[in-house]
Amino acid sequence: MQYLGKLLGLLLGFRFGALGISLGLALGHLLDMTVLRKRIQAGSSKLASTVFHLMGYIARVDGQVSTQEVALGEQVFDQFGLQDEARRLAVAQFNLGRAEQFDPQPILAEFVRHFGLRSHHAEQVLVALIAIASADGEIKPSERAALKTIAVTLGYREDEFVRQLERFAATAPPQAQSDQSALEVLGLDASASAEQIKRAYRKLISQYHPDKLEGAGVRGDALKGAQAKAKAVRAAYEQLTSSRK
Repeated sequence: MQYLGKLLGLLLGFRFGALGISLGLALGHLLDMTVLRKRIQAGSSKLASTVFHLMGYIARVDGQVSTQEVALGEQVFDQFGLQDEARRLAVAQFNLGRAEQFDPQPILAEFVRHFGLRSHHAEQVLVALIAIASADGEIKPSERAALKTIAVTLGYREDEFVRQLERFAATAPPQAQSDQSALEVLGLDASASAEQIKRAYRKLISQYHPDKLEGAGVRGDALKGAQAKAKAVRAAYEQLTSSRK
């Protein structure tokens, strides 16, 4: 995979908390995203357009779009540094994909005409969508069926699709470990109550909020570090509130 490494890293981190962030971004850092980032910011990437449309489609294929999936979409846009018109375009593509009447086949057919069957880009799309389907903790039957249809359209056999699912599952840290890592990010232990988790989250978000620090004169690497910490805190809180429902 050449261009969606950091996207996949972010998705792993979102699902599996602080441990997943460290693992996913370490893997993603090995992959070059420069070309795709420029194309996304210019709003002209067919690969990016396909991913954003299908993100929305997979998010709603089980009948509802969860808060985790919406938040994940926002974090993906943040990760790519999308702003202004590029971000509005990405959000519009995501929302088109999540619309009830959206049919993924035309955009998939155009993607195949442009990149071909079983291309590196096709694998990138499939792996990214498997990660998205896992955002709320499991791949539901309707999501698995939709992913299988997409995989076949991209030129993969059913057994190859199953291997992709298994490969992703093998990469993912266990859920219990993820909760423990999320608690550590918030400075808590396993006995923490829901109210304690909420208080710790609010305290840390206030402490590391980039706007607050920027107003206080914090700049450069220190500000970037605060932004990364704030994202990790949000991901940890989302993980714990989701897993404890």
